[in-house]
Amino acid sequence: MQGLDQSRWQALMTRIGARDAGGQVFKDLESAYGERHRYYHNHTHLRGCFKLFDAVRGHFQRPDEGELALWFHDAIYRTRSTLNEAESAAWARRFLEEESINQASAERVAQMILSTRHDQPAPTPDAALVCDIDLAVLGVPPDVYDDFEHRVRREYWWVPEPTFVAKRQAILERFLSADSIYQTDLLRELLEPAARANLTRWCGILGRRRSAG
Repeated sequence: MQGLDQSRWQALMTRIGARDAGGQVFKDLESAYGERHRYYHNHTHLRGCFKLFDAVRGHFQRPDEGELALWFHDAIYRTRSTLNEAESAAWARRFLEEESINQASAERVAQMILSTRHDQPAPTPDAALVCDIDLAVLGVPPDVYDDFEHRVRREYWWVPEPTFVAKRQAILERFLSADSIYQTDLLRELLEPAARANLTRWCGILGRRRSAG
């Protein structure tokens, strides 16, 4: 399985003035994203985030902070926990403090990671971009989206089917009920129509499963 790009990490460390001696934090992140229970929130997801990030990098006010937030945004991912984003943000903040990066930068990175809970509007334009990059999968072609839904289900294998279907449908309906799924004009223009089509189709699929169950 293809892992993460250490040269990309090292280039970012150089730009922000960090060391990560021996590349230990990179190794820890690569190991975290490679955990066996991750069928979607894994190396492939993170590489996809970076691909889109590179395409929209010029729209960030502080692109290095945005990239760092993406490195850490799913660093902690346990499907039985509601604290993943908080713990991922704490890891990023701790790393930046150990590297003597200024506190304001560390707090902005942590806030971007916390924003990927997607439970309220992002507090800054950069955080909005990070959130939209994280949700880009909603606007992919239908067959790719179907694969995404199946992978999410595998991550939550332990949840009984009726419970999973009901909660998953509620999540998708919450996105659909918003005025817009994406918070930035840039990603809204690129992905909103496809995302709404995917979510609408899957709400129908899940609704039929509930009726059949």
